[in-house]
Amino acid sequence: MTPGEPEKETTVTTAPHPIDLEVLAVTAPRVAGRRALRLWTDPGDTSAVDRDRDVHERARVDHLGHRGWRVAAYTWGEGARPVLLVHGWGSRAARLAPLVRALTARGHTVVSWDAPGHGATGGPAGTVLDALAVARLLQERHGDFAAVIGHSLGALFATHLVREGIRTDRLALLSAMADFEGTVDGFVAAHGWGPRVNRALRRAIEDDLFDGDRDLWKRYATVRDADALDVPVLLFHDVDDPLIPHAESVRILAAMGAGARMVGTVGLGHNRILADPDVLERLTAFVAPVRAEVW
Repeated sequence: MTPGEPEKETTVTTAPHPIDLEVLAVTAPRVAGRRALRLWTDPGDTSAVDRDRDVHERARVDHLGHRGWRVAAYTWGEGARPVLLVHGWGSRAARLAPLVRALTARGHTVVSWDAPGHGATGGPAGTVLDALAVARLLQERHGDFAAVIGHSLGALFATHLVREGIRTDRLALLSAMADFEGTVDGFVAAHGWGPRVNRALRRAIEDDLFDGDRDLWKRYATVRDADALDVPVLLFHDVDDPLIPHAESVRILAAMGAGARMVGTVGLGHNRILADPDVLERLTAFVAPVRAEVW
């Protein structure tokens, strides 16, 4: 999953003609980068869909103040230990409805939020740094998490949350990407742009979103210091995922070492993996295992 690629079929903002932006990347790379950035940070349609509406309407809704955003936060269930869900790009908390149903049925409290620019939280879109800030506010409110679970780009975010001190017993990643660079490479390739636009977009991201941080591509990679997370990790990835290749989770598994395991699926793609009964059974068992070998 990359910024600019919706998690469901929807209308995508029209991009400049590839040749026009390629020329601009030669004559005015800063302008080209910022034009590409406007598209890269557009999550598309993130409205609630009918199949998730019952979960959305059952949530206890709160709002958190962060850097001018009024972040919509959600809580389901009454369990003693909360589970934190992190949605992907072009998504929202309610689209993780199958996870909410499965976890609350097992007696868990489930906590999530709509990222800036997504769902009921106004724009513009935020970054992994905003995800960390919101997660800290949620931890202050709900206490330590039994598990943190992320899907797609949310899996990269979830890994960073744990790496930066969000306290949890376990981490689960579905359809994860191994590094942050892929968000740009996939987006540029999907629009038919070349390396000049890629470089211009990267520079715009560094300057406009991360205060000139040239090391952000490695700093926020899922695989960075992955073997030092010090919590059990369970990955799920479908071999037929058209948005994030299965090989990405294989890379993550290798980087995490003995503390991680992986479940491969077939025919579920990028999103249907969230609702698969076997995946949900394995995931809920991992969150609250009865015996060590369950997961």
